Order: sequence, then structure tokens, then C-alpha cells
Amino acid sequence: MSNMYLAYFDNDLFVIDPSVDPDTLDREIPQVTAFLITHGHYDHIKYVEKWHQRFPDAPIYMSSGDAALIADARANCSFMDGIVKLFDFPYEDPGENLEFGCVSVKVIPTPGHTMGSVCYLFSENGTDHLFTGDTVFEGSVGRTDMPGGSFELLKRSVALISTFPPEMHIYPGHGPDSTVGNEVRYNPFFVN
Repeated sequence: MSNMYLAYFDNDLFVIDPSVDPDTLDREIPQVTAFLITHGHYDHIKYVEKWHQRFPDAPIYMSSGDAALIADARANCSFMDGIVKLFDFPYEDPGENLEFGCVSVKVIPTPGHTMGSVCYLFSENGTDHLFTGDTVFEGSVGRTDMPGGSFELLKRSVALISTFPPEMHIYPGHGPDSTVGNEVRYNPFFVN
């Protein structure tokens, strides 16, 4: 029940949080530029290995702050699905910015849901698109009671996001999209 995004920017395709089996898609995917992982929980990386087998030249970006999660079924929460899943995929820490030809992606550390949670900010024709993973949802925020979670850190991450332009689009890891303005107005976790 998590969101996976196929985000096209300037003819480049980014798969954000590869949680859907590529064999179930109803469209042909000719090429993937990169895989962007917001955090290392099972429900967001469930099919990253299968996607990467299909597109081995596309790099995988995930914060090294979540390295411990992918090698531990308790930490990555795969046990919640009744399985033990350990991951072994090559990834690179995204740093602060990623460059793909004409496409720039700002990487925003937003620890709290996990220690390595990040948001990915794309800007296109004056419109900003923020992929928040489980940091911010429409009307809520991610849990902090799982391994690596910290409500104090999450509050700081939410405070950072609240400073972004109100028209900025938010695409969360679960549920519908929103804007920063809507969350500042209606999300109780954005209240000081």
C-alpha cells in the first residue's frame, strides 16, 4: 500500500521507491535513468532488486544512513509482512545534489521516520515537486516507533519542510499528494 512513482523529467525516467513489481505494470518501460529511494523500509524497496535486474545500468540512490535497515529484517520491517527479507543491492549515497544531464535533483535529509530518510526535490518549468517518502503525508507524518525512528528528528524535518513555498507539490510514500501550503494549514504536525 505504498506509493511508487514513475517520474518523467526532461525525458528521463526516475523510479522513486520501487515497491511495485515491474511485471505488473500495464506499460512498457524503455529505460530508467535512476532509482531514488527515500528510506530503507521494506514497503518502499520491495522490488528494487527486480527493477535493477531489468535496468542494471541505472544507479540506485539511498542514504547510507539507512544501510543497516536493508540487511536486517527487523529493521527494514519485512517481518511485518510475515517474511524475512534481507536486501543486497548496490547503491550510492545521493549526497546533496544529483545531476542527470539537464535534470538536477536536490536531496534533502529528513531524518525521523528513519535515520536516513531523504526527500527528493525536482524543479521543472518553475514548478517544484517534492517526493517525501514517509516523512510527510497528507494530514500526517511517518511513524517513529520503528528501528531508527525519532520523533524529535521528525519534528525538525517537518519544520524544515514547512519553510518551503506553499505551492510546492508533495508526493508522499502513502496516500494522496498535497502541497506544502495545505499541510501548513491542515496537518496537525505542522503546528508549532
